[in-house]
Amino acid sequence: MIKKEKLNNGITIVHEYLPDVHSATIMILVKAGPHLEEKTTIGISHFIEHMLFKGTKTRSAKEIAFGIEYKGGSLNAFTEKEATCFYTKVLTEESTNALEILLDMILFSNFDDNDIEVERKVILEEIKMYEDCPEELVQDLLINNYWKNHPLGEFITGYNETVSNISKQDILNFMNSYYTPDNIVISICGNYNEKQTIDNVKKLTQNWSSKGLKEITKQVEIHPGIHIYKKDIEQTHIGLAARAVPLVDERRYALAIIDICLGDGMSSILFQEIREKRGLAYSIDTFESLHKNTGMFSIFSACDHNNAKEVLDLIINILDDFKSRDISAEELINAKMQLRGNLLIGLESTKYRASKNGRAQLYLDKTFTTEEICQSIEAITVEDINELCKYMFDKKYYGITILAPEYANTKILEDIL
Repeated sequence: MIKKEKLNNGITIVHEYLPDVHSATIMILVKAGPHLEEKTTIGISHFIEHMLFKGTKTRSAKEIAFGIEYKGGSLNAFTEKEATCFYTKVLTEESTNALEILLDMILFSNFDDNDIEVERKVILEEIKMYEDCPEELVQDLLINNYWKNHPLGEFITGYNETVSNISKQDILNFMNSYYTPDNIVISICGNYNEKQTIDNVKKLTQNWSSKGLKEITKQVEIHPGIHIYKKDIEQTHIGLAARAVPLVDERRYALAIIDICLGDGMSSILFQEIREKRGLAYSIDTFESLHKNTGMFSIFSACDHNNAKEVLDLIINILDDFKSRDISAEELINAKMQLRGNLLIGLESTKYRASKNGRAQLYLDKTFTTEEICQSIEAITVEDINELCKYMFDKKYYGITILAPEYANTKILEDIL
């Protein structure tokens, strides 16, 4: 059973006790990400994520890592568009220690000047790494073009210029503004001492107070069109973006069905038509990028440049066909089974459960039982799918980003829409 408790200072704790496992996953999710960044400090959320591992007033960076990993656990973090997450998975007997370390990182990091400069170099190398990876780069460029001039469209890692100029004061200002209890969800799942854990959170955060800041959201505008780049690569990498629904929209379950039908796995339409039947590409995948106030459905593929136009034409034609016909009862049943299976198999992982519960609380201000999610999936109708497809797959709202080899003639791709 998922339990929830909101502390007096604003922190929300969601926790799910599983007595038959030997570990616990602890996540601290902060509603602070690139969506809050200014033009001059793009990448600061990701920079802070790195810096919280560099040492606190009582622990060095080495002691943080050893305090988890030498006890048989793992420690990591990630930054996404609207949140930053720090998490650990440890043996049951280490859960109290792990929680203390995570909260120590959030509350008492040093932000030493030398550490900032060292980590700045690390992040600049990370930016180069992504630039050298066309699969990653085409995704970032597609989002950047489609949500141009909005924080959600910016690179999470930031850019050379912004990362090079982020100051210690910038970091402290961002932390003081957004790393506040009312922006924090702690999600715990596994085998842990429930009372001791809640009491520890209360004790460790008792002097931490909220500031009552209101999040200001900027309206997201989409920018359809085609953008073509060249790079010293062997294949042409294609990204296509279409409109989708926000994360808070109940149609997100219908969107998940559409995702499964079109591009999730070897049984999907795109995989079967483009790879299996024609051998035009090794990879063809779809992704949902859902946020509080907007959403994007995207398709990515990589192929020989001589096949790029055919692959793009096929993708667009497949979307047209899927929109114009009714999804069959068999397709809908199979997709529901796959979606339900993905959920139930994922629930075998404490990390998956902690993430599911924590994200739901952070973004939707509620959690969902497995039964509630399965009921929402089963309630999806053919009409739901057809209606959403008509909204999503309108060519005038498509955005296409192409990353082609330097030698390639791309003229034929410029008027693909």
